[in-house]
Amino acid sequence: MLPLFDEPTDLQTRADLEALVRDFYRQAAMDDVLGPIFEATITDWNHHIAKLTDFWAWQLFGVRGYEGNPLIAHRPVHEQMPFRAEHYQRWLELFTETVDLDYVGPVAEAAKQRATKMANAMQRLLDGVSDRGDAPVQPILTTRPT
Repeated sequence: MLPLFDEPTDLQTRADLEALVRDFYRQAAMDDVLGPIFEATITDWNHHIAKLTDFWAWQLFGVRGYEGNPLIAHRPVHEQMPFRAEHYQRWLELFTETVDLDYVGPVAEAAKQRATKMANAMQRLLDGVSDRGDAPVQPILTTRPT
């Protein structure tokens, strides 16, 4: 994987998010562990990339636009091709590598933290494991896009 930019910067704009999402999913689609899942389930990559860019804009910049629940949206995929622990681990590993390749700063760190929380929550939900109701939630503070 080659860096997109000469010097790493923080995630600052929707264009940054789209570049990150495209680069990450390009890698995931070709990955030995994750590729077969994407090949079997994603038919419209442009729609998928736009939806995920909306999701990350909401998560990191607080910009509304994403509609849906990502945890529930993955249930049909999980039913078709059950996710295993190595899928979550590889997804998170590849996401972190992709962020670290081009981005550095508080929003990039928040993206990795959010991805970790999402992977853990998705694994619990799809495996039918409930989290304790009294588990503390750590808020993630991000900056607004300029």
